[in-house]
Amino acid sequence: MIRDTDRPDQAHGYSYNRGGISNQKIALLGLFLKAMASENRCVVLPDIVIFDQITFVHKRVPIATAFDVARLRDFAESIGVTILDRDPAGDEGGWEYFHHGDSHIAGTAAAGELDRDGVAARFLRALVPSARTAPDVARLRDIVLDERGITHVVQMRIERDWEFHVRTRVDPEVGFNEDNLHTAESIARKFRATHPDGAAKIYVVCDEAALVDGKDRIRHSLREHFDIEAFWKSDLLPRFQSDDANLLELSLADFEIALAARAFVGTSRSTFSGMAALERFAQTGSVENHSLYNALGPTLAVRRDRGAFRSARLATAGTVADPSCGYELGLILEAAGRLRPAHDRYLARGAFGGPDREEVYLALYRAACLKAALGDEPQAVLDAFARAAGICASRAEALHAAARHARTQGRHEEAYGFAARGLGIGPPAEGRAVEAWIHDWALLDEYAVAASWTGRPADTLRACLQLLTEGKLPAEHRERIVANAKFAIDRIAGL
Repeated sequence: MIRDTDRPDQAHGYSYNRGGISNQKIALLGLFLKAMASENRCVVLPDIVIFDQITFVHKRVPIATAFDVARLRDFAESIGVTILDRDPAGDEGGWEYFHHGDSHIAGTAAAGELDRDGVAARFLRALVPSARTAPDVARLRDIVLDERGITHVVQMRIERDWEFHVRTRVDPEVGFNEDNLHTAESIARKFRATHPDGAAKIYVVCDEAALVDGKDRIRHSLREHFDIEAFWKSDLLPRFQSDDANLLELSLADFEIALAARAFVGTSRSTFSGMAALERFAQTGSVENHSLYNALGPTLAVRRDRGAFRSARLATAGTVADPSCGYELGLILEAAGRLRPAHDRYLARGAFGGPDREEVYLALYRAACLKAALGDEPQAVLDAFARAAGICASRAEALHAAARHARTQGRHEEAYGFAARGLGIGPPAEGRAVEAWIHDWALLDEYAVAASWTGRPADTLRACLQLLTEGKLPAEHRERIVANAKFAIDRIAGL
């Protein structure tokens, strides 16, 4: 490790990531990836946070508390990155690094390049938690797997924060393509439908302190209705009942049991579940007996993606080329900067069709946006936007984008036509990936500009006055709109 005085230049780093331990792992991967892609290939390791989803008071501890830093140094050296001996500093959240790491994992898998020789797998093999060799965890592992003979670890994402997360973040993104709100009983029902024969024992991983229902009620219900015996770590080892075990230790212990178990059941929307599969793949080269309960259907769905995707459809698809997954795959490829493959995946989803017209619209809209970004012939771009707009009459994003593209190409009459058509569409009451700013002001702005270019000053003035009086226009655009209104007045006055 190099001392601060040996390398005074600016290093990559952040103070800590405010997510659970799996999110913190992904953020740390993103840190190394950012450094690899830069001229300054130096990092400062962050602190680890003991995440408390009840109090939201998160205690910071040195990274060496949780992981073997010597192994991380070896990994850093192997990829040409230097770890500096400095105190963590910078962003208190680390979400830029998290999203970079998450996008790398998904983008690599989407391109068919996720393998054990890749940076992500090598990083995970180097990220060795102290819990792996801790006596208490070893004893818990023996109790669960040998003494109790439990074969299935089941992640139950049924804590108090989950419903809010699903309703505010997940559902607006995925619509009705997944089943993300569950109770212990609904998870058990899918488990039993998949494994119908005989009594079953499961080891439940969750934040016990944050459960909506007490574990004793859950245990009784699962035994009574599904002949399933449920165990938590606090049932099996007194060490994990006491205040001596903090939330970080509890989470790391659960993760080690999940890695060691013969079978794992989880939700693709949890990074814990994804990392359980991805780390299994990094260590062994294969992922067997991993299932998801948030995929649609009465039974558990087999996970096939090595833990790379948040989308249940992608995670369970036989191939990433499945056109029904084209929209979600396109989003991943686009975020990874692979624009032409993303465009092709979006088009494949549009051609696949099906009853989900909103997703078909979104896929064709994103394909048209990428046609524009890739510099395709202007008429082909406008035709693509028009095709998308024709799919969903209640969405105006494609018409706004068409008007904007036509304007940049000097095709102002067409821009006016697209914008005028969009003005008749009100903001949707609900929907996936709704761009509210377009309905709030941007479409009307395009209409005003197009009206000015096509010699319609009265239309321009009315639109500008509406923009200036409704209170939705961002402040940085106000001066431009005022100037456009004044120009329209001069035109009306014959000046």
